Amino acid sequence: MIITADGEVVSAYRDGEDVTDERKALEEQTEEAISKFLNRNRDVLEFNMFCMLEEDGMTVEVMVDGVSYTFTCSMYGDIIGMGRTDGNRFDLRGK
Repeated sequence: MIITADGEVVSAYRDGEDVTDERKALEEQTEEAISKFLNRNRDVLEFNMFCMLEEDGMTVEVMVDGVSYTFTCSMYGDIIGMGRTDGNRFDLRGK
């Protein structure tokens, strides 16, 4: 369960355990990885949503220059794939 206020994580619990600090650190690490990938300052990116995918990872929505991107990331903040609103998709993991 995650409690947010104005888009910021206030508290997060998994199986009754407080994981707020872990969740915030993961979001920060993931935002840093995405900003490096896009070659943009974190301050100019608009991170709209973090959606956890159980223990497998997360999806993150980011707005850049009017284009919405959805990143699929591991639980360690590594970028696995990326999709754009214009339908282009980029897979970063080798097959």
